Amino acid sequence: MLVAFAAACKGASSDSGADPPCVTGLDAGCAATYEPPTYAAIYAGIFVPNCAVGTGTCHTSDYAPDGLAFADETASYGALLGVDGGTPLVLPGDPGCSTLMKRLESTDPDYHMPKGPSFLSDGDLCTIVQWISQGAPP
Repeated sequence: MLVAFAAACKGASSDSGADPPCVTGLDAGCAATYEPPTYAAIYAGIFVPNCAVGTGTCHTSDYAPDGLAFADETASYGALLGVDGGTPLVLPGDPGCSTLMKRLESTDPDYHMPKGPSFLSDGDLCTIVQWISQGAPP
């Protein structure tokens, strides 16, 4: 089941204790908002308008929890995949065990992103699941 997505906003720690189990039931055969599911489409259509809003609150250039800011497409891609030695939030080919999807699907208000009642559409979540399933290409 695709439930939610958005930002890690101010006050949201990426370390809330034990790592939650992998998400089950993600279906890469779902109806994606963006086809094909490219990182460029996810970045411009999902991450920037949902995760890089405000000042000093979410994944903006002035506040980048875990080094993840959606101010630059290439840098954010690298941060998601941990290419510069950071902890990868996306495991190519494995959406269920990717921290990004764990956060998006979590029902724990201290872990779930975004904080509050905001959720991405099922189509946007599906796009992310498909992208990760296909190896999370740049």
